[in-house]
Amino acid sequence: MSASTRSFGLWELESFGTKRELMSSADRRDSSTNVRRLVVKLGSTTVTSESFESLVGQIAQARGAGIDVVLVTSGAVAAGMEVLGVAERPSETSRAQALAAAGQAELMGRYARSLGAHGLRCAQILLTHEDLSHRRHLLNIRHTLESAFRLGLVPVVNENDTVATEELRFGDNDRLAAAMGSVIDADLVILLSDVDALYDADPRSEPEARVIEEVPEISDEIRAVAGTASTGLGTGGMRSKIAAAELSTGAGVPLIVASGSEPGVLNRLLDGERLGTLFSVGKETLGRRRHWISALSKIAGTLVVDAGAARALREAGSSLLAIGISRSEGTYDRGDAVVVVGPDGEELGRGLVGYRSEDVQRIAGHRREAIMKVLGVSVAGPVVHRDDFVKYEAS
Repeated sequence: MSASTRSFGLWELESFGTKRELMSSADRRDSSTNVRRLVVKLGSTTVTSESFESLVGQIAQARGAGIDVVLVTSGAVAAGMEVLGVAERPSETSRAQALAAAGQAELMGRYARSLGAHGLRCAQILLTHEDLSHRRHLLNIRHTLESAFRLGLVPVVNENDTVATEELRFGDNDRLAAAMGSVIDADLVILLSDVDALYDADPRSEPEARVIEEVPEISDEIRAVAGTASTGLGTGGMRSKIAAAELSTGAGVPLIVASGSEPGVLNRLLDGERLGTLFSVGKETLGRRRHWISALSKIAGTLVVDAGAARALREAGSSLLAIGISRSEGTYDRGDAVVVVGPDGEELGRGLVGYRSEDVQRIAGHRREAIMKVLGVSVAGPVVHRDDFVKYEAS
């Protein structure tokens, strides 16, 4: 394979964006078989389409086959627009939130009726990014979902649009679905909407554009071909799905983007048929806890470190000791996430801090014996343990 050729598993891409040659004639995807825990996201256009009842039926079939399913739904604003006769999605946040409040009740009614027809009950769970950014809150959510599975319920998750402000939002339900895959340790995340796949060019303007069936690594080139496709009712196009795929595969969970209007799409995907685009998982993943630190934790403060500490973190994978800290910024508690910055301003990574901010300010630059005396303790651990630190790639 030449230097100008990139491998994407099923396709060989020569001079990215031109010729594709199918490398395998197999009809099945090993990554989507033997699923025992699944996240399915339905986009706004899918929820309001004729495919909705069929998809709920397929979800019920999956549940009947012993698969734990979390359903992430969009469509609260769209449902509110429908029941209140509003023609265009409002740009004003408070008006959109009011429509979401009206639509959420309608939306859950639809799920309750549709799942009820198959002998199932749903459980409504409304979340913001804030709910998953604190480890204790995330564990509470995980325990709730585990209990819902044991009760035979189908959890229906949506972003809490009625209260979420910009700083609390996921931004779209694609990323929320990916986050839920990490929360429940899913085997697969499936995003179903009117975005049917990732193409090698914009299919709206390039009739010869072809589907990229599998993406084993999300590169800058893949991000570039994602484009800006979006729809009138939804908020997430292909770019949001790329971001969701990065979040999901980083946690070790493969993700598929497919059309919600494709007949029998969920059953066919679970049978291993190739539809849409599969974002597969590489050999190296962070693990669930470190992935949460990297992707979902909320930064509460900053630790500026000296050159020696920066080198130890970057090259030796050491823990961050108080003696290497030059300055602490922000107010945080023990267990909160902080970003670690080198003396040149480069962000080295983020981690969970072992002390309150006021204590870090007191012990910064001190050795262990001095820390024990300053804090009046018999044991003094690192400020950030290496197991709770995720290093950023060098720029």
